[in-house]
Amino acid sequence: MDEKNGNKTLPTSGTEATNGDTDVGLFEDNVDHQAEKRVLRKIDLNLISIFGALYLMSFLDRSNIGNANLTGFSKDLNLVGNHYGAAVSVVYATYVVFEPFWNIMLKILTPKLLMTGSCLAWSALTIGTAFVKDFSQLLGVRVLLGAAEAAIIPCILLYITMTYNRDEYAVRQTYVFTFSAVSGAFGGLLAYGLTRLTTAGLHGWQWMYLVEGIISFCLAPVVFLWLPNSVSEARWLTPSEKALVAERLERNKGVYNAKERFSWSEIRRCLRDPMLYLQAISHFGIDTTLYAITTFMPKIIAGLGFTSTINSQLLTVPVYAAAAISYLIVGWLSDKTKLRSPFLLGCLTSCLIGYIILAIPSSPVGARYFAVFMVAIGLYSTTSLNLVWAACNHAGYFKRAFAMGMIQLVGNSAGAAIGFIFTAQTAPRYLKGMHFAIGMTCMSMCLTGLNMWVVVRGNARKRRQIAEGAVDRPDLGDGNAHLEYYL
Repeated sequence: MDEKNGNKTLPTSGTEATNGDTDVGLFEDNVDHQAEKRVLRKIDLNLISIFGALYLMSFLDRSNIGNANLTGFSKDLNLVGNHYGAAVSVVYATYVVFEPFWNIMLKILTPKLLMTGSCLAWSALTIGTAFVKDFSQLLGVRVLLGAAEAAIIPCILLYITMTYNRDEYAVRQTYVFTFSAVSGAFGGLLAYGLTRLTTAGLHGWQWMYLVEGIISFCLAPVVFLWLPNSVSEARWLTPSEKALVAERLERNKGVYNAKERFSWSEIRRCLRDPMLYLQAISHFGIDTTLYAITTFMPKIIAGLGFTSTINSQLLTVPVYAAAAISYLIVGWLSDKTKLRSPFLLGCLTSCLIGYIILAIPSSPVGARYFAVFMVAIGLYSTTSLNLVWAACNHAGYFKRAFAMGMIQLVGNSAGAAIGFIFTAQTAPRYLKGMHFAIGMTCMSMCLTGLNMWVVVRGNARKRRQIAEGAVDRPDLGDGNAHLEYYL
């Protein structure tokens, strides 16, 4: 194992040690690891700050309908029956369809243009939501919002794989996903203040959408000016730092080759990979947890007996804080140990315990509030680790891009489903939804275990190929016998 670069090397039968991530013989002796750490900190400060802000606001602008619903939102728009649930779900109809498309287009359109355009589009739609008058207008805006925001999260995760080594993915994705947890806490505090406004002829929920849309809009010029298409071209790096980054990318080209061109054969190769289907279906179960809790948490907490809107919104803040802290710890441990699936299973178990407690009709208020924390502890870690695991084991670029897009397409379909499972008629306990979440979480745990078995068998096969004399072929992506799958 190349401990310095975090890339795993399978045993070789030859005299020269090589692997699919790094040519140790050519590069290792010339690496200044202290300088590399300094450059990584600088890259983290610049990239993760931009990505975190984009993720925070995109997630907030998509899910703040939960806070709006605690005010006069449904009454003002004459929402009846399950109109609200349909409005929650419809955003994912276009969101999931466009995710694989934007992933493939990231390298073609360039990250700078794609993410700036997405930010401008969703900001305008968020501002426009403040002025919708009825259910049909709300649906129209939400459909367009899903298409616009579909470029952000998948492309951020893919950009990370274009920049970092495989054992650096989890911490960086943890940093970015933590902003999602922060968005929940931030959104609760912001909604608490803004939904109390009734000035200028606008109701509180309208001010919430208006202000949040303006904040998002201000991010667009920052993204355009500060986000490089490749980190080796970043204006905030010195020439010597750019040279070091270029060297890192060269060492890592077995995982990401910047010169790779699109080929349909990579898409076909991805579709033949059983790991794609195991992780995609598992992600559906995982995202059931994510979208159910982030969208319906204010109502679930209100169902504990805190009938005040203010109390319900404020009580979400410590839950999201716990989610963020636990997520940072899990991400760091995952990269440190270079393991994904054991931590993924542990976090799924935490979610399962929480859902079981919430599904017990006679469970006391204190136990139910504790259960919300248990679910939140696994909330972001499961989503991130499943994607990180996929990113580590799918190579080259377009196979990885398509795989991650498809996994998120299937996973985010949960967002389209939950509005019809966590229905207004079952609020505030949502017992039917809790039973569904228990089943989905159990399914994800079983599929994770099955995928572990596939990985172990795949690595055993690669070791046999090396013993038979297989040469190091970085151009084969994850088909390279010298590129070990991450467990």
